[in-house]
Amino acid sequence: MDTGDFLVIDIETSGGSMQNIPEGFNLLVTGLRRGNFYAMYTSEPESLAALADQLESFAGPLITFNGARFDLPVLDRWCNEILDRPLVVQQHYDLMREIVNAAGRRISLDHLCFYTFGEEKLKWDHRRNAEVWATEPQLLIDYNKVDVDLTHELFMRVLRGEPLFLGDTTVVLRKP
Repeated sequence: MDTGDFLVIDIETSGGSMQNIPEGFNLLVTGLRRGNFYAMYTSEPESLAALADQLESFAGPLITFNGARFDLPVLDRWCNEILDRPLVVQQHYDLMREIVNAAGRRISLDHLCFYTFGEEKLKWDHRRNAEVWATEPQLLIDYNKVDVDLTHELFMRVLRGEPLFLGDTTVVLRKP
């Protein structure tokens, strides 16, 4: 599998509560990476429809970090509300779900990347997402792109059969 055979996405939101996913979350931007190609999508109907069409027509795996619990339910809610259709994904590979299956526990993307290859997410206060999106959207896009790139690097390690380090545990995840 080469880098063009999978998509990586990550969403940025405002509002909501982790106890009520996906209710209350405002979708601000979705970053998508395929190989070295990046695209950003918003919750505007045309943009959201383009994202939904891309995900539905893509036969390879969609890669997320905690997407089964957060990103995909939020996107599905927005697709249903804005586009009057559900989000359709052919294949989904959630790195967090695979880590929980292999190690029996969760870990943050930030810690996993730091332990595995010494990279960290950008320091960020998610409570400011709506404000930043309204005043300096490029900052939120840049933050999202780092998360997409970190997730991409983790998945490349999965494809190569390399271990991921969880601090006190090492796992090698199954390939899709």
